[in-house]
This record gives sequence, C-alpha cells and structure tokens, in this order.
Amino acid sequence: MSVTKLSLPGGIVNMKSQHIIGAGELFTTGNVFYVSSVTGSDGNTGKDSNFPFATVDFAIGACTANNGDVIIIMPGHTETVTATSIALDVAGVSIVGLGSGLKRPTFTFGAADATVTVSAADCLWANCHWIANFADVAAAFTLDAAKDFRLENNSFADSGTNLNYFNIVVTGATNNAADGLAVVGNSWINKDASAKAFISILGNLDRLLVTDNFVDTAATGNAAQFITMGSNVCLGAQILRNTAIILGSTGNTVGIFMTGSSITSTGVVAYNLVTSLDTTAELLDTATLDFAHFENYYTGTIAASGKLWPVVDVA
Repeated sequence: MSVTKLSLPGGIVNMKSQHIIGAGELFTTGNVFYVSSVTGSDGNTGKDSNFPFATVDFAIGACTANNGDVIIIMPGHTETVTATSIALDVAGVSIVGLGSGLKRPTFTFGAADATVTVSAADCLWANCHWIANFADVAAAFTLDAAKDFRLENNSFADSGTNLNYFNIVVTGATNNAADGLAVVGNSWINKDASAKAFISILGNLDRLLVTDNFVDTAATGNAAQFITMGSNVCLGAQILRNTAIILGSTGNTVGIFMTGSSITSTGVVAYNLVTSLDTTAELLDTATLDFAHFENYYTGTIAASGKLWPVVDVA
C-alpha cells in the first residue's frame, strides 16, 4: 500500500515529480483527485493536476467512502453554489483548497437556498473563500448525518448590504447527527443587519469544537450572533479563542455571543473576545447555559478595553 504525503497551505507536496505549494500536512493511502475550473473537465481522470475535474461535486462522486480520499482544489478555481450543486455525501473525504488570499478557490452563492449539504461522516473542507451574492442566503453549509465534520481556515464574505448570509453553519434537527462538529480558524465578514448566527445548532450535539474563528457582523437583532442552540443540549463543548465584533443594539436582552435554554450542557467557554453596542444587560451568553467560563472579555463601549465577563467567581 502506497502512502501519499500532501502539504497543504506551508509546505511542499512531492507527488509523481509534481510540486504543489501549500500549508499543513496530510497523509493519505487513498485516492487524490484534482479540481480546476480553469483547466479542468469532468471528462478527465482527475488524478493528475494536469488533467483535473472541473467541479467539486463530480470529484466527490469519484471518491470511495472511508478510503481516505482527498480532493485538491487548484488556485483560481471558481464555482457557483446552488441548492443541489454540491453534496458532500461520501464519508471520509477531505477537500482542500490551494492558494492564499483571493487566489484560493472561490465559491459564490447566487440564491437564498444555495448551500453545501453535508450528509456523510468524517469529512473536512479547508482553505476556500465563500461569497454570498444574494439576499439572505440561509446557510453556507447545511449538515445532516454529518458526524465529525470539520470546517477549517475558510473565509466567508457578503457581497453587499442585501447580498448576505443568514448563517454560515446550520445543523439538522436530528439529535446527535452532527456530533463532533469542528469549526476552526474561519472568518466571516457580514454587512447586513438581518444576519443571524455564525453557527446555528438545531439538535442535540456532543463534542462541539469552535475555536479561533473571527466574526465581524453588522447584525442588530436581539439574538446571539455567534452561536444559537435553542433548547438543544451540547455535551463536551469547547468554545475557545474566538473573536466576535457585533454591531448589536443598545437594548439587547439575550446573550450577544451565544444563546440557548439548556441547563444540562457541559463544556467550556474560554478566552473569547466579544464587543457590541449592548450596554444594558451585557450578557455574553444566556444565563441558564451552564458551560464553565474562563477569561472571556466583553465591552459595549467604543474604544474601551473589554472587561472580564461573566463576573469572576469570588466565593
């Protein structure tokens, strides 16, 4: 069995005497497929960077479940996302974009129901740029039976005030179908006041990992703009080192960073930085959520340094 080493965004990949600049490292014994809208065709083999596929969904269909297959999206690739154009429905597939900045693969959403659906376990999507170019795109990623899905080092942006995302990640309502969700190192710049949450959790969820993300949002609704959980229970959550710059309003009455009504969730919320215009209730998250809190900072005052929030336990 041969092992292929891929360097993804900082190192070098050496495969069949081809060199691709990238960072991080990924090893696989599975198939490696290439995608490029610039030079590709879905009639190609896809297994050589000189003969790539043209679309990501076609590459996903060429993968074998739980085989460790990897899809490499070449720099300069572009695709338009519809409600049905990309279905990540093969388990164990990793999709990685090459390039830096706006040379990364770019995906544009041109309809309110446009979304990438994830319905297979153990998948990864990394290092791509995603643009909302329609009013109130419901979700960039919609998760169904998608345990251990990882969204890493992607950037999301609105094209304008009314060309925007509502949410970035939305889980399904089936309990524990999205266990192990990891959202790591992503950014979202939102320009529209009607935006909702970076992550919307609609079912019970174990092992949620949300770390090192950056959200700058013009949302003004009286709701959390980073994570909403509803009444769902999250066990073993780690919500760490995120930055949320939220326009908000001066009269918010709910947690500006996170909301939920569960009293049996477990995990930790730590080292997050949050700002909004809210100086009334100043709730980082809903008071009934019983996550452990450490070293979170919040401010509702322009040009003021944040204060430790919630208040320090002195008992």
